Amino acid sequence: MLRRKRASSAASRPWTMGVEFPSLNIRMHEVSKRFGRNWIIKQKSEEYVSGRIYGVRGRNGSGKSTLIRLLAGHLSPSRGNISYTLDDRTLPVDQLYRHLSWIGPYFEIVEELTVYEFLSFHFALKPLLPHLSVSEVVTRIGLEKASGYALTDCSSGMRQRVLLASALYAATPLLLLDEPTVTLDADSAEWFQGELKIYTKDRLTLIASNDERDLIPCDTIDVL
Repeated sequence: MLRRKRASSAASRPWTMGVEFPSLNIRMHEVSKRFGRNWIIKQKSEEYVSGRIYGVRGRNGSGKSTLIRLLAGHLSPSRGNISYTLDDRTLPVDQLYRHLSWIGPYFEIVEELTVYEFLSFHFALKPLLPHLSVSEVVTRIGLEKASGYALTDCSSGMRQRVLLASALYAATPLLLLDEPTVTLDADSAEWFQGELKIYTKDRLTLIASNDERDLIPCDTIDVL
């Protein structure tokens, strides 16, 4: 749930428009995860707090996506536990989805929908930040001329912008971004960096990537 704040300078906080996120924190305690006989993550303990950007780097198969899935509540640990707090109150994992925006290269997109239809449908389920409209989101991702295009007719980079928009502009305190620029060209990756600076303030953000550019804004980087 978002909370209204007293009016502040639009120049200093242009994106919040008088709204702040609740504090969402995550604690991992001796978490291990295995698939069959293979242990992908072993006895990992970590604490992630609101207002910071965490990076996760590692070779292919090192467990970056597995870690993201664990933190999203999509996978359960084989050993250990993960706990969540929202404004210092315990948040059950089955309620985490209400406060989470998550994208990754394994996500499927409904390609029959147009850019505008997909975003409208998504933000009917996951509310937008209060100061934005779907039309404004389309403009922010630079696809106003392609808003009526079916996603199947869009390039992979255009579709990735749409997915990034679904996470960045949602009114959620937790952002999990797995390989966020995997199909973006240099200009689009630069656009992403700019939006990340604006739209991660007061949120807990985790970025899993092997692209050094993606990890530039991170406060800390974990190597798996």
